[in-house]
Amino acid sequence: MRKCLLIWVMFLLGLNAAAQLTYVGKSCIQNPNDALPNDGTQGCAENVFLFDHTPGGRKWDWDFGLIANSGAAFFIPTAEGSQTISYTVTKEDGTQERKSLEVVTSYYPIQPLFENKTSLDTTICGGKKITLDPYKGRSAPAGVTYKWFPNGETTSTLEVDEPGCYSVEVIDRISGCSRSAKVNVKVCMEQDPSGGGSEKWYFGDGSGIEFDLSYTELPIDSLADEGSLDPQPELEDPIFSPTVPNTINESRAKEASAMVFDKSGQLVLYTDGKKVYSGSDDQEIPFVGTNPLQNRAGTQGLALVPKPICSSCDYVNYYLFYVDKNTGILNYLTIDMRTEDRRGEVIGEPVPVAAEVTDKLNAERSADNLSYFLSVYVPHAGAFQSISVDSLGLISKLLTVDPPAPNTVSSGYVAVSSSGDQLAHGLVKDGQNVVEIFSRDPATNQTAFIKEINLNVPAPPTIYGLAFSPNGQFLYVSLQGDGTINSQLWQVDINAETGTLIIERPEIFGALALGPKYGAGKKLVYLTIDGQNAIHYFQEPDEPGAASAFTWAPNSAHPGVRVPGTTRLGFPNVVGAEQDQQSDGLEANYVGNCFNQPTRLYTQDVCSPMKNDVEWEVEGKKYKGKEVSHTFSRIGWHDIKMKVRIYRETQAGSTLNNNTGGLTGNLLNDFCTEIELKGRIYIKPSPNVRIAEPLFVCDESPYNGKLVQPEVSGGESFTYAWYTGAGVLLSPPNHNPYEKDQLFYTAQNFIFEVTNNYNCMVSRNIKLEQGCEPIIEIPTAFTPDGQGPVENETLKVIHHFIERPVLQIFNRWGEQVYETNDLSKEWDGSYKGKIYSPQLYAYVLKYYARDFPHLGEQKKVGSVLVLTQ
Repeated sequence: MRKCLLIWVMFLLGLNAAAQLTYVGKSCIQNPNDALPNDGTQGCAENVFLFDHTPGGRKWDWDFGLIANSGAAFFIPTAEGSQTISYTVTKEDGTQERKSLEVVTSYYPIQPLFENKTSLDTTICGGKKITLDPYKGRSAPAGVTYKWFPNGETTSTLEVDEPGCYSVEVIDRISGCSRSAKVNVKVCMEQDPSGGGSEKWYFGDGSGIEFDLSYTELPIDSLADEGSLDPQPELEDPIFSPTVPNTINESRAKEASAMVFDKSGQLVLYTDGKKVYSGSDDQEIPFVGTNPLQNRAGTQGLALVPKPICSSCDYVNYYLFYVDKNTGILNYLTIDMRTEDRRGEVIGEPVPVAAEVTDKLNAERSADNLSYFLSVYVPHAGAFQSISVDSLGLISKLLTVDPPAPNTVSSGYVAVSSSGDQLAHGLVKDGQNVVEIFSRDPATNQTAFIKEINLNVPAPPTIYGLAFSPNGQFLYVSLQGDGTINSQLWQVDINAETGTLIIERPEIFGALALGPKYGAGKKLVYLTIDGQNAIHYFQEPDEPGAASAFTWAPNSAHPGVRVPGTTRLGFPNVVGAEQDQQSDGLEANYVGNCFNQPTRLYTQDVCSPMKNDVEWEVEGKKYKGKEVSHTFSRIGWHDIKMKVRIYRETQAGSTLNNNTGGLTGNLLNDFCTEIELKGRIYIKPSPNVRIAEPLFVCDESPYNGKLVQPEVSGGESFTYAWYTGAGVLLSPPNHNPYEKDQLFYTAQNFIFEVTNNYNCMVSRNIKLEQGCEPIIEIPTAFTPDGQGPVENETLKVIHHFIERPVLQIFNRWGEQVYETNDLSKEWDGSYKGKIYSPQLYAYVLKYYARDFPHLGEQKKVGSVLVLTQ
């Protein structure tokens, strides 16, 4: 479904009393001469909402191809001029009635734009002003009026110097068709207005609670490989706890109340079903004309819903939905927030959107956070009618199901699970209290019946309040007594289809609710009891039976949470826009914090579209640019300073920069402000790898490969990985690539990676060259008299891969007693024909390495003991 924000101008065409037909919205189409930008504006065509509430009507066949069983249809105009819409109503008794309606379609005014966009974000310097002109550089259309948000100005342009969302609605005086465009204005580095704080509920006679989020702050991980230089602590085990509001509100609701919150979390409006109040100061919102709520007979059936409008601020208008129990009709009123100093006023006449409904009404934000859904129970159908409120306007659907069994009466509230995938409500069927469980699609609000659970409790007491546990496994149900019959509180296991009685008391139990409605954290299930000054709740609502820990013990010192005013029977129907989490605050981040390796420092532009000059100061060095690299000189904590100078680009500055190839920077641009951020980073130890290089491998006997044994330090523990020179992991059977030491058999290149317990990795390229290193083995003793082993009767020198050897042997007095350049000739231990034993002789073996002649003459020195028996 296309999402755009639809401008509605509401009026009723009173065809005749019998027709019972409501026509809502102006029938408008785009002027073909109006070239719209390619930003989704083309999808902002306004729908016309048609609703026939002929008494007893059950089926409506519209001539534009829609068959409805709820009396509601929407018409998309396609051409300018007059068009007849016909439809046939089939009544409950089978009779039919043919009806028709003339619809006149007009052109929208020329689309207002800001910098050729329907939605623009811009930033100004503090103390500066900006003029918003929706037709700058173009001819403004004739015969139109202007209305700006948030203050309702009617000028063709608007001068602003404060941050916020500003939107203009351009309205054709004759047709009422309108187009909108908006600008989000930010003041550079000015703090956004404070949010709404914790969610609050108003109900009963001035009663209410707030929800405070408590949590444990986890220590900041200084060893993280990347992150912020000025990190915020992580939160663990968040839980919402009920607290007492500071003031008594103006709500005086026996049962139903409704509240709506904006994108900043601020309470915008609340109602007790009789009056509407501003959430900012509790002032009553005026009605233009008569207040139709004053004579309202409904006890529940209230909802306040934001009204999305294409290319307009969230939110210019709000819908107030209410069920009139006298007529069984669901109506809505529109609240325009551009008046009464941003508190708003209720405008127009009630617009009916559903008939023959109960006051069992629930409102939810859609899964995509762009629209809102209402679910209202239609008793003759035994089903919930879904009404979507989005940029297309209102769309109503009622599933075709089998009608409810005889002797079935709707009872109590409707509940939706926190995940949005379940819906439940209560019935009294043949005198027994039962709950029906439906599956629900959070993206479409379509429901499907799953099961019915009989509580096996005769009415009265009668089902009143319902609330799902946070995990959706349990359904909490209050059965309301009347002072003579006790009230009961039940926990129903949905899967097991069994119930557990939690408490039974003479007090009159009211609604149940899981709260707060929004936010991430552990939530509790609350119960209101008529005429008290405390709210009671389940501390462990996901636990079965008594483990759910209901707080109320009558006459105890801790009956629940104290509240101002007096509780009655209802909790509010709460709706909120998705909170805006975006921030333009200055940020500095890093990637990589290992010693002897580059650390990347970076930031993002702030105050877009302004120009930023960024300077970093690290270890006494200064760098310029949004992204820089620095290799730290030591392990441990380091302070980092980042300074950002912000400029508004001028025409002169842009021209000069273009002419000089960007060398002049911001010389002729307007300086806006300078901001500084101080952060810290912890540099972690990196592995140290030592390998005796160069390395050679010999493929000739007697060699059997080369064992490479890196020496690793710089951490408490390590992991290893070996790769070929092409980056392919070594594999069995010759290798286990994750062992530190490796045996190689051929000349080739390898990569050795080692990672320490700080997640710092060092990679070394290893080159194994072909070459046979000399092998020389000279015994330390021999017995030349023939009394020892035969193989040890002479000095035998075992050698491989050497050339031009010269062996010299010396006695203890330094006299040379033997010399040879032919190592195959073995010395027998004699000097001048005589063996002197026992005696230690020194030797020097001079040679050249066969494969490494460039190393020159090599020496091996040692001693040998000559022994005789």
